Amino acid sequence: MSKSCLIIGGGIAGLTSALALQKTGITPTIHELRASPSTIGGSINLTPNALRLLEFLDVEIQGCRVDSIEIFSLHSGKLIGEVPFRKFGPSVRILREELLKALLRAVERSGIEVNYGEKLVGVVEDDGEEKVTAVFENGKRVKGDFMLGCDGVHSAVRKYVEASRGPEYTGVVVAYSIVEAPGIKTHFRSTALNSGRCGSLLTSYFDEDRARIYVGAVMEIKEENDKQGWRVRGSDTQKTRDEIERRYKNSAIPCVDELVQKVEDFVFYPVYKLSPGGVWSKGRVLLLGDAAHAMPPQGESTGLAIEDGVLLARVMASASEKPIQEAFRVYEKTRRSRIDIAYKEAVMRWENVKDRSWFSQKVIEWLMWIVLWYRRNPFELSMSYDIRQEEILE
Repeated sequence: MSKSCLIIGGGIAGLTSALALQKTGITPTIHELRASPSTIGGSINLTPNALRLLEFLDVEIQGCRVDSIEIFSLHSGKLIGEVPFRKFGPSVRILREELLKALLRAVERSGIEVNYGEKLVGVVEDDGEEKVTAVFENGKRVKGDFMLGCDGVHSAVRKYVEASRGPEYTGVVVAYSIVEAPGIKTHFRSTALNSGRCGSLLTSYFDEDRARIYVGAVMEIKEENDKQGWRVRGSDTQKTRDEIERRYKNSAIPCVDELVQKVEDFVFYPVYKLSPGGVWSKGRVLLLGDAAHAMPPQGESTGLAIEDGVLLARVMASASEKPIQEAFRVYEKTRRSRIDIAYKEAVMRWENVKDRSWFSQKVIEWLMWIVLWYRRNPFELSMSYDIRQEEILE
Protein backbone atom coordinates (compact mmCIF):
# COMPACT_ATOMS: atom_id res chain seq x y z
CA MET A 1 0.00 0.00 0.00
CA SER A 2 1.30 3.47 -0.90
CA LYS A 3 2.64 5.56 1.97
CA SER A 4 1.23 9.05 2.54
CA CYS A 5 3.38 12.07 3.37
CA LEU A 6 2.30 15.36 4.93
CA ILE A 7 4.54 18.17 3.67
CA ILE A 8 4.40 21.33 5.75
CA GLY A 9 5.53 24.24 3.61
CA GLY A 10 4.82 25.07 -0.03
CA GLY A 11 8.16 26.64 -0.90
CA ILE A 12 10.99 25.24 -2.98
CA ALA A 13 11.90 22.44 -0.55
CA GLY A 14 8.29 21.35 -0.10
CA LEU A 15 7.34 21.37 -3.77
CA THR A 16 10.47 19.59 -5.00
CA SER A 17 10.22 16.99 -2.23
CA ALA A 18 6.63 16.28 -3.25
CA LEU A 19 7.64 15.79 -6.89
CA ALA A 20 10.53 13.50 -5.94
CA LEU A 21 8.50 11.40 -3.51
CA GLN A 22 5.66 10.93 -5.96
CA LYS A 23 8.11 9.38 -8.43
CA THR A 24 8.66 6.58 -5.89
CA GLY A 25 4.95 5.86 -5.40
CA ILE A 26 4.47 7.87 -2.21
CA THR A 27 1.38 10.11 -2.03
CA PRO A 28 2.32 13.61 -0.81
CA THR A 29 -0.01 16.44 0.22
CA ILE A 30 1.30 19.96 0.74
CA HIS A 31 0.06 22.30 3.47
CA GLU A 32 1.14 25.95 3.18
CA LEU A 33 0.75 28.64 5.84
CA ARG A 34 0.15 31.51 3.40
CA ALA A 35 -3.15 32.09 1.64
CA SER A 36 -1.41 32.04 -1.75
CA PRO A 37 2.07 31.31 -3.16
CA SER A 38 4.76 33.56 -1.72
CA THR A 39 6.14 36.41 -3.80
CA ILE A 40 8.92 37.25 -1.33
CA GLY A 41 12.48 36.59 -2.42
CA GLY A 42 14.85 38.01 -4.97
CA SER A 43 16.74 36.35 -7.77
CA ILE A 44 18.08 32.82 -7.42
CA ASN A 45 21.14 31.34 -9.05
CA LEU A 46 20.38 27.80 -10.22
CA THR A 47 23.72 26.06 -10.64
CA PRO A 48 24.24 23.30 -13.23
CA ASN A 49 23.75 20.54 -10.65
CA ALA A 50 20.48 22.11 -9.49
CA LEU A 51 19.26 22.39 -13.09
CA ARG A 52 19.89 18.69 -13.66
CA LEU A 53 17.65 17.84 -10.72
CA LEU A 54 14.89 20.18 -11.90
CA GLU A 55 14.98 18.46 -15.28
CA PHE A 56 14.75 15.10 -13.50
CA LEU A 57 11.66 16.38 -11.68
CA ASP A 58 10.11 17.53 -14.99
CA VAL A 59 10.22 21.20 -14.00
CA GLU A 60 10.42 23.61 -16.94
CA ILE A 61 11.96 27.00 -16.22
CA GLN A 62 12.87 30.13 -18.14
CA GLY A 63 15.48 32.56 -16.92
CA CYS A 64 18.72 34.25 -17.88
CA ARG A 65 21.60 31.99 -18.88
CA VAL A 66 24.69 32.70 -16.79
CA ASP A 67 28.02 31.33 -17.99
CA SER A 68 29.93 32.95 -15.14
CA ILE A 69 29.60 35.33 -12.21
CA GLU A 70 31.95 38.27 -12.65
CA ILE A 71 33.41 39.91 -9.55
CA PHE A 72 34.23 43.62 -9.77
CA SER A 73 35.84 46.10 -7.42
CA LEU A 74 33.54 49.01 -6.63
CA HIS A 75 36.63 51.08 -5.88
CA SER A 76 38.60 50.50 -9.09
CA GLY A 77 35.89 49.21 -11.40
CA LYS A 78 38.21 46.39 -12.45
CA LEU A 79 37.31 42.73 -12.87
CA ILE A 80 38.98 41.03 -9.89
CA GLY A 81 37.60 37.51 -10.26
CA GLU A 82 35.25 35.21 -12.10
CA VAL A 83 33.29 32.09 -11.13
CA PRO A 84 32.78 30.06 -14.35
CA PHE A 85 30.04 27.51 -15.01
CA ARG A 86 30.75 26.83 -18.70
CA LYS A 87 32.52 23.53 -18.09
CA PHE A 88 29.43 22.04 -16.42
CA GLY A 89 26.71 23.67 -18.48
CA PRO A 90 25.29 27.11 -17.74
CA SER A 91 23.62 28.23 -14.57
CA VAL A 92 20.35 30.14 -14.74
CA ARG A 93 19.37 33.28 -12.84
CA ILE A 94 15.64 33.42 -12.12
CA LEU A 95 13.30 35.19 -9.73
CA ARG A 96 12.28 33.02 -6.80
CA GLU A 97 8.66 33.82 -7.59
CA GLU A 98 9.07 32.50 -11.16
CA LEU A 99 10.75 29.32 -9.93
CA LEU A 100 7.83 28.74 -7.55
CA LYS A 101 5.38 29.18 -10.43
CA ALA A 102 7.30 26.62 -12.49
CA LEU A 103 7.30 24.17 -9.58
CA LEU A 104 3.58 24.67 -9.01
CA ARG A 105 2.89 23.95 -12.68
CA ALA A 106 4.80 20.69 -12.35
CA VAL A 107 2.96 19.86 -9.12
CA GLU A 108 -0.40 20.54 -10.78
CA ARG A 109 0.48 18.33 -13.75
CA SER A 110 1.37 15.58 -11.28
CA GLY A 111 -1.96 15.87 -9.48
CA ILE A 112 -0.38 16.64 -6.11
CA GLU A 113 -2.74 18.32 -3.65
CA VAL A 114 -1.71 21.76 -2.34
CA ASN A 115 -3.64 23.36 0.54
CA TYR A 116 -3.18 27.06 1.36
CA GLY A 117 -3.99 29.03 4.50
CA GLU A 118 -3.17 26.15 6.83
CA LYS A 119 -1.13 27.16 9.86
CA LEU A 120 0.35 24.23 11.76
CA VAL A 121 -0.27 24.44 15.51
CA GLY A 122 0.38 20.87 16.59
CA VAL A 123 1.93 17.51 15.74
CA VAL A 124 0.58 14.28 17.23
CA GLU A 125 2.14 10.86 16.75
CA ASP A 126 0.20 7.64 17.26
CA ASP A 127 2.65 4.79 17.77
CA GLY A 128 -0.09 2.19 17.82
CA GLU A 129 -1.56 3.31 14.51
CA GLU A 130 1.88 4.19 13.10
CA LYS A 131 0.62 7.55 11.88
CA VAL A 132 1.39 11.23 12.45
CA THR A 133 -1.31 13.91 12.59
CA ALA A 134 -0.92 17.54 11.58
CA VAL A 135 -3.19 19.88 13.56
CA PHE A 136 -3.98 23.21 11.90
CA GLU A 137 -5.26 26.48 13.33
CA ASN A 138 -8.47 26.22 11.29
CA GLY A 139 -9.36 23.03 13.17
CA LYS A 140 -8.38 20.68 10.38
CA ARG A 141 -6.52 17.48 11.32
CA VAL A 142 -4.76 15.39 8.68
CA LYS A 143 -3.07 12.00 9.14
CA GLY A 144 -0.15 10.58 7.21
CA ASP A 145 2.50 7.89 7.43
CA PHE A 146 5.20 10.54 7.90
CA MET A 147 5.64 14.30 7.93
CA LEU A 148 8.23 16.59 6.36
CA GLY A 149 8.97 20.03 7.78
CA CYS A 150 9.80 22.12 4.72
CA ASP A 151 8.66 25.38 6.29
CA GLY A 152 11.87 27.36 6.33
CA VAL A 153 14.18 28.86 8.90
CA HIS A 154 11.26 29.88 11.17
CA SER A 155 9.85 26.35 10.99
CA ALA A 156 6.81 25.43 13.06
CA VAL A 157 7.66 21.75 12.60
CA ARG A 158 11.12 22.26 14.11
CA LYS A 159 9.44 23.34 17.34
CA TYR A 160 8.23 19.75 17.60
CA VAL A 161 11.50 18.14 16.52
CA GLU A 162 13.93 20.38 18.45
CA ALA A 163 12.24 23.30 20.18
CA SER A 164 15.49 24.73 21.60
CA ARG A 165 17.06 25.33 18.18
CA GLY A 166 15.87 28.62 16.74
CA PRO A 167 17.01 31.01 14.01
CA GLU A 168 19.91 33.39 14.60
CA TYR A 169 20.19 36.77 12.90
CA THR A 170 23.41 36.95 10.87
CA GLY A 171 23.78 40.71 11.19
CA VAL A 172 23.29 41.12 7.44
CA VAL A 173 20.31 42.39 5.48
CA VAL A 174 19.60 42.13 1.76
CA ALA A 175 17.79 45.13 0.24
CA TYR A 176 16.70 44.28 -3.27
CA SER A 177 14.65 45.64 -6.13
CA ILE A 178 14.11 45.31 -9.87
CA VAL A 179 15.01 47.95 -12.44
CA GLU A 180 14.01 48.20 -16.09
CA ALA A 181 17.12 47.53 -18.18
CA PRO A 182 16.60 49.59 -21.39
CA GLY A 183 18.90 52.61 -21.52
CA ILE A 184 21.31 51.34 -18.86
CA LYS A 185 24.83 50.56 -20.04
CA THR A 186 25.94 47.69 -17.83
CA HIS A 187 29.48 46.52 -17.11
CA PHE A 188 28.65 42.81 -16.83
CA ARG A 189 27.56 40.06 -19.21
CA SER A 190 24.90 38.36 -17.08
CA THR A 191 25.65 38.60 -13.36
CA ALA A 192 28.09 40.70 -11.37
CA LEU A 193 29.05 40.73 -7.72
CA ASN A 194 30.35 44.23 -7.05
CA SER A 195 32.55 44.12 -3.99
CA GLY A 196 33.25 47.03 -1.66
CA ARG A 197 34.38 47.58 1.89
CA CYS A 198 30.84 48.45 3.05
CA GLY A 199 29.11 45.46 1.52
CA SER A 200 28.46 43.94 -1.87
CA LEU A 201 26.01 44.84 -4.61
CA LEU A 202 24.67 42.05 -6.80
CA THR A 203 23.49 43.14 -10.24
CA SER A 204 22.03 40.58 -12.60
CA TYR A 205 19.67 39.95 -15.47
CA PHE A 206 17.14 37.27 -14.63
CA ASP A 207 14.88 36.81 -17.65
CA GLU A 208 15.59 35.53 -21.14
CA ASP A 209 15.15 38.85 -22.92
CA ARG A 210 17.27 40.71 -20.34
CA ALA A 211 14.64 43.39 -20.02
CA ARG A 212 15.06 43.81 -16.25
CA ILE A 213 17.93 43.90 -13.78
CA TYR A 214 17.92 42.59 -10.23
CA VAL A 215 19.74 44.90 -7.80
CA GLY A 216 20.56 43.44 -4.39
CA ALA A 217 22.53 45.29 -1.73
CA VAL A 218 24.07 43.03 0.91
CA MET A 219 24.70 45.17 3.99
CA GLU A 220 25.75 44.69 7.58
CA ILE A 221 22.98 45.98 9.87
CA LYS A 222 23.62 45.37 13.55
CA GLU A 223 20.03 45.49 14.80
CA GLU A 224 17.62 42.70 14.03
CA ASN A 225 14.22 43.57 12.59
CA ASP A 226 11.26 41.28 13.17
CA LYS A 227 9.81 41.60 9.69
CA GLN A 228 10.64 38.78 7.28
CA GLY A 229 10.75 40.47 3.92
CA TRP A 230 8.94 43.80 3.80
CA ARG A 231 8.59 46.53 1.20
CA VAL A 232 9.61 50.10 1.96
CA ARG A 233 8.21 53.08 0.10
CA GLY A 234 8.16 56.85 0.23
CA SER A 235 10.47 58.41 2.81
CA ASP A 236 11.68 54.98 3.93
CA THR A 237 12.71 54.18 0.37
CA GLN A 238 14.70 57.41 0.23
CA LYS A 239 16.39 56.57 3.54
CA THR A 240 17.28 53.15 2.19
CA ARG A 241 18.57 54.66 -1.03
CA ASP A 242 20.64 57.16 0.97
CA GLU A 243 22.14 54.31 3.01
CA ILE A 244 22.98 52.33 -0.12
CA GLU A 245 24.48 55.41 -1.76
CA ARG A 246 26.58 56.01 1.34
CA ARG A 247 27.95 52.49 1.09
CA TYR A 248 28.54 52.41 -2.65
CA LYS A 249 29.17 56.07 -3.49
CA ASN A 250 32.26 57.06 -5.45
CA SER A 251 32.18 53.74 -7.26
CA ALA A 252 34.29 53.56 -10.38
CA ILE A 253 31.44 51.63 -12.03
CA PRO A 254 29.15 54.23 -13.68
CA CYS A 255 25.94 52.19 -13.75
CA VAL A 256 25.93 51.47 -10.00
CA ASP A 257 24.62 54.90 -9.07
CA GLU A 258 22.21 54.86 -12.00
CA LEU A 259 20.74 51.52 -10.95
CA VAL A 260 20.26 52.65 -7.34
CA GLN A 261 18.58 55.88 -8.45
CA LYS A 262 16.14 54.04 -10.70
CA VAL A 263 14.83 51.86 -7.86
CA GLU A 264 11.22 52.73 -7.01
CA ASP A 265 10.98 50.66 -3.85
CA PHE A 266 13.10 48.17 -1.93
CA VAL A 267 12.29 44.87 -0.30
CA PHE A 268 14.26 44.28 2.90
CA TYR A 269 15.15 40.75 3.90
CA PRO A 270 17.13 40.08 7.09
CA VAL A 271 19.22 36.92 6.74
CA TYR A 272 18.93 34.23 9.40
CA LYS A 273 20.77 30.98 9.96
CA LEU A 274 20.55 27.96 12.25
CA SER A 275 23.39 26.70 14.39
CA PRO A 276 25.27 23.85 12.70
CA GLY A 277 24.29 20.26 13.34
CA GLY A 278 21.06 20.01 15.24
CA VAL A 279 18.36 17.35 15.33
CA TRP A 280 16.68 16.66 12.00
CA SER A 281 14.10 14.06 12.92
CA LYS A 282 11.84 12.88 15.71
CA GLY A 283 9.65 9.83 15.34
CA ARG A 284 7.81 10.09 12.03
CA VAL A 285 8.77 13.73 11.43
CA LEU A 286 11.78 14.92 9.41
CA LEU A 287 13.08 18.42 8.65
CA LEU A 288 14.33 19.34 5.18
CA GLY A 289 15.81 22.46 3.57
CA ASP A 290 16.14 25.60 5.68
CA ALA A 291 14.01 24.06 8.42
CA ALA A 292 16.90 21.63 9.02
CA HIS A 293 20.04 23.49 7.98
CA ALA A 294 19.43 27.16 7.16
CA MET A 295 22.70 28.84 6.28
CA PRO A 296 23.66 32.18 4.76
CA PRO A 297 23.14 32.26 0.97
CA GLN A 298 26.20 30.81 -0.77
CA GLY A 299 25.14 30.29 -4.37
CA GLU A 300 23.93 26.72 -3.92
CA SER A 301 21.28 27.05 -1.20
CA THR A 302 18.41 26.35 -3.58
CA GLY A 303 20.21 23.34 -5.01
CA LEU A 304 20.78 21.95 -1.52
CA ALA A 305 17.06 22.14 -0.75
CA ILE A 306 16.24 20.29 -3.97
CA GLU A 307 18.89 17.67 -3.20
CA ASP A 308 17.27 16.98 0.19
CA GLY A 309 14.01 15.86 -1.37
CA VAL A 310 15.61 13.83 -4.15
CA LEU A 311 17.85 11.97 -1.70
CA LEU A 312 14.99 11.30 0.71
CA ALA A 313 12.93 9.84 -2.14
CA ARG A 314 15.81 7.50 -3.00
CA VAL A 315 16.15 6.41 0.61
CA MET A 316 12.41 5.86 1.03
CA ALA A 317 12.36 3.73 -2.12
CA SER A 318 15.28 1.58 -0.97
CA ALA A 319 13.91 1.23 2.57
CA SER A 320 10.24 0.79 1.72
CA GLU A 321 9.90 -2.26 3.97
CA LYS A 322 11.75 -0.70 6.92
CA PRO A 323 10.32 1.50 9.69
CA ILE A 324 10.09 5.20 8.84
CA GLN A 325 12.53 6.03 11.64
CA GLU A 326 15.14 3.74 10.09
CA ALA A 327 14.75 5.45 6.72
CA PHE A 328 15.25 8.83 8.40
CA ARG A 329 18.41 7.54 10.11
CA VAL A 330 19.84 6.37 6.77
CA TYR A 331 18.94 9.70 5.15
CA GLU A 332 20.71 11.70 7.86
CA LYS A 333 23.79 9.50 7.78
CA THR A 334 24.06 9.93 4.02
CA ARG A 335 23.29 13.66 3.97
CA ARG A 336 25.13 15.18 6.94
CA SER A 337 28.64 15.44 5.51
CA ARG A 338 27.69 17.46 2.41
CA ILE A 339 25.54 19.82 4.47
CA ASP A 340 28.31 20.33 7.05
CA ILE A 341 30.80 21.24 4.32
CA ALA A 342 28.34 23.62 2.65
CA TYR A 343 27.53 25.26 5.99
CA LYS A 344 31.16 26.01 6.82
CA GLU A 345 31.71 27.42 3.35
CA ALA A 346 28.60 29.61 3.58
CA VAL A 347 29.57 31.09 6.96
CA MET A 348 33.10 31.82 5.74
CA ARG A 349 31.85 33.60 2.61
CA TRP A 350 29.23 35.53 4.55
CA GLU A 351 31.85 37.13 6.77
CA ASN A 352 33.34 38.67 3.63
CA VAL A 353 30.22 40.75 2.94
CA LYS A 354 30.42 42.57 6.27
CA ASP A 355 31.96 46.02 6.67
CA ARG A 356 35.75 46.11 6.71
CA SER A 357 38.65 48.53 6.55
CA TRP A 358 40.07 50.01 3.35
CA PHE A 359 43.23 47.93 3.78
CA SER A 360 41.29 44.68 4.28
CA GLN A 361 39.30 45.37 1.13
CA LYS A 362 42.48 45.96 -0.87
CA VAL A 363 43.97 42.69 0.38
CA ILE A 364 40.81 40.82 -0.63
CA GLU A 365 40.93 42.36 -4.10
CA TRP A 366 44.62 41.50 -4.51
CA LEU A 367 44.08 37.90 -3.47
CA MET A 368 40.75 37.21 -5.21
CA TRP A 369 42.16 35.42 -8.27
CA ILE A 370 44.46 33.33 -6.06
CA VAL A 371 41.60 32.32 -3.76
CA LEU A 372 39.39 31.36 -6.70
CA TRP A 373 42.22 29.37 -8.26
CA TYR A 374 42.87 27.58 -4.96
CA ARG A 375 39.18 26.71 -4.62
CA ARG A 376 38.73 25.50 -8.20
CA ASN A 377 38.84 21.78 -7.34
CA PRO A 378 36.17 21.89 -4.58
CA PHE A 379 34.07 24.11 -6.82
CA GLU A 380 34.31 21.73 -9.77
CA LEU A 381 33.42 18.78 -7.55
CA SER A 382 30.37 20.63 -6.29
CA MET A 383 29.18 21.63 -9.78
CA SER A 384 29.51 18.06 -11.07
CA TYR A 385 27.93 16.52 -7.96
CA ASP A 386 24.74 14.53 -8.48
CA ILE A 387 22.75 13.45 -5.42
CA ARG A 388 21.21 10.67 -7.52
CA GLN A 389 24.63 9.00 -7.63
CA GLU A 390 25.43 9.45 -3.92
CA GLU A 391 26.06 6.17 -2.13
CA ILE A 392 23.35 5.54 0.45
CA LEU A 393 24.97 4.78 3.80
CA GLU A 394 23.12 2.11 5.73
